[in-house]
Amino acid sequence: MPLVSLLTLLACSDRQPSITRGPTPLETAIASDLSARFSTQVNVSCDVIVLYTIGCTAKLADGTELPIAIEHGKTEYGWRVDGIVIDSKAIVSYVQDGLAAVHVTQAVDCGPPVQVIKRGALIVCKLAGGGAAFVALAADGQASLELELDPAAAAARSELQSSDKDRELTTQSSELESLAGETDGEEEVVTDAGVP
Repeated sequence: MPLVSLLTLLACSDRQPSITRGPTPLETAIASDLSARFSTQVNVSCDVIVLYTIGCTAKLADGTELPIAIEHGKTEYGWRVDGIVIDSKAIVSYVQDGLAAVHVTQAVDCGPPVQVIKRGALIVCKLAGGGAAFVALAADGQASLELELDPAAAAARSELQSSDKDRELTTQSSELESLAGETDGEEEVVTDAGVP
């Protein structure tokens, strides 16, 4: 009998336990608040370690994910969206106003209806003519707009927004700064221009 028990244990050891739980009161409260705020269905899932909620993610009906920071009080949890919540409709309107100021009419696509960005990040919007609009939000909530109507220039400017490109440029800049004042091993030659 012990051999059968051992074989059964070994045969079942590669299976993950299936634990299904309903939403916690915190998940339900966050989902309810965000559903009302964004007028869409929101599902919330929280990461819990030994009964301690460490963070949550809210997923909107369109698939947009919002990171949720949890603040632990003495008797209650507090929560907030971890970043700046952007309503794309307002950004599209702002970009269209900027385009109208330079007498250009184009369709504008600023991405999902609701987005979360980190402070200091740019919102990049695609213009129907191939260009791009770059919207920056200051700490006080004021927005600034940069329009790039030329498709090639917009592509080059957009490339600068990728985090990989940013890291690459930062590394190159640091390397160039470390070379400042060093020579490449060749001596500079001074010539008398115009003397035979």
